[in-house]
Amino acid sequence: MCVSERARGRGVGALLEEHAESLARQRGCDRIELHCHERRTDAHRFYHRQQYLESPKYLYKSLDDAN
Repeated sequence: MCVSERARGRGVGALLEEHAESLARQRGCDRIELHCHERRTDAHRFYHRQQYLESPKYLYKSLDDAN
């Protein structure tokens, strides 16, 4: 989910997250997982306020030949 800079701080993100949680519960999900790059510190603060917990183990493999 992404909220434009102009709309941030107006509760839009919280409404989107609330709706996503409601849909997940209706579908019988037991959690919501998301990926948020470490440089997005404002987003991290938002997710912490929404009661998300950190799960530090995330692995990836680059398929770019340059790496």
